[in-house]
Amino acid sequence: MNKEPFDENASMLPPTTKNGWMIIYGVVAVLAITGVILGALYRDTTKPGEVISRDRQKHAKRVVYTVVFSSVAPQKADSIIDRITQDIGADTAKTDMIIGSPTTDPWCASIGEYRRNLKKAMLTSKVIPIGKQSVIVSMIGGLLIKNGLPATLYFVGNMTDDDISTIIPRSSRTAASLELRSRIMGPVNIVNFMDTTHPGNAAYVRLYKGKVPVASY
Repeated sequence: MNKEPFDENASMLPPTTKNGWMIIYGVVAVLAITGVILGALYRDTTKPGEVISRDRQKHAKRVVYTVVFSSVAPQKADSIIDRITQDIGADTAKTDMIIGSPTTDPWCASIGEYRRNLKKAMLTSKVIPIGKQSVIVSMIGGLLIKNGLPATLYFVGNMTDDDISTIIPRSSRTAASLELRSRIMGPVNIVNFMDTTHPGNAAYVRLYKGKVPVASY
């Protein structure tokens, strides 16, 4: 399988230094780039008819991102969606819900739309190159700097390759930036639904352990 060329200098997130605030300012400076890349990433998707609730986003008390790296079996998809919905709970009006996947619109106005788009992303058999998989999470790291809300990231599916060496530099910086965001702005935790018996999945999840809390299921 061909891999996308990896340009270490193209990372959206800077390397960690002892000066935490300098990193925060640097990440904020590239948020404009994040918007451009998000537009490119989702340019071939069909936008849902529902209008995003700006009032809900304005008054959100927390944010959840579900990163769908690949398709999963239908029964497992239903189980994961039920678990995420359960975690969000009844107060969905104060939860900002976003999906990281090139197969569906990322912004969801309601829990019903979130469930539908998650199902679509999890059942769409589209191979995402490992380079783009790492970019999706890197972009989410950039988006998290926009606010200090408590944040949960859900990892779903599988890495495209067992050898993740080409994305370790970018992903390590993403993990370090999530750690910094969690310490300085607001807590970040990861809920992992990836099958860690697969070497690529296990290696990827290890990059985040010790940086932010990671729970695996």
